[in-house]
Amino acid sequence: MKLTKQNGFAALLAVIGFVGAAAAADLPQPMYTKAPPAPPPLYNWSGFYLGVNVGGSWGRQNVTYSEAIATVTNSVHPDGVIGGGQIGWNWQGANSPWVFGLEADIQGSGQQASTAFATLDSAITLQDKLEWFGTVRGRVGYATGDQGRWLLYATGGLAYGENNINGSGISVGAPVTFDASHTDIGWTVGGGVEWGFAGQWSAKLEYLYAQFEHGPTITLPAATISEGHLTDNIVRVGVNYRFGGGGF
Repeated sequence: MKLTKQNGFAALLAVIGFVGAAAAADLPQPMYTKAPPAPPPLYNWSGFYLGVNVGGSWGRQNVTYSEAIATVTNSVHPDGVIGGGQIGWNWQGANSPWVFGLEADIQGSGQQASTAFATLDSAITLQDKLEWFGTVRGRVGYATGDQGRWLLYATGGLAYGENNINGSGISVGAPVTFDASHTDIGWTVGGGVEWGFAGQWSAKLEYLYAQFEHGPTITLPAATISEGHLTDNIVRVGVNYRFGGGGF
């Protein structure tokens, strides 16, 4: 058979095609993998919530008995059990660990202490009580832990409450009894941790330091009893139910 130029080109192309196919067969085959599963959704702290709490508080307050010939100041340390409720609102951005909120609470208080004053012509005993108090505070928190279910937060704002003093005795030779209350205004700061444990439910542990203005002043025959500001330490645990948010 006569070899022509056209036949030579055809043979060369056939050889090149055969070698290319053989080389391609030797190349590693591409591997196909599944996309990783999406991470579980973060716990959502957003929404309004209601809750209850219980705890204890302990503080310090100066009480002064003053008459013409003497002035006596005693430091009292009222403490007791507290309990009440809270209402609040949180906002958390999409896929953000930062949580911002407002909270108000009202507490019944068993916090109290007793003291006595004695001078040459007076003998007074009294009881100092913080009958109730409340706060209105801002909160800034950071969600962390498994699915962001742990919220670490700082808080601060307004504090208010009712301080009562009552007692009896002899004031500059005259028998007396007294009972007076005063609504105190002050401030509070603190922090806590909250745990979203099931759906819209969460539990919290919180500490607050509060300072209230002066308490009531009692006017007696030829004497007065007055209270200075009250500093208070508050520790409480609570449970909240959130309307919206939650879930995981």
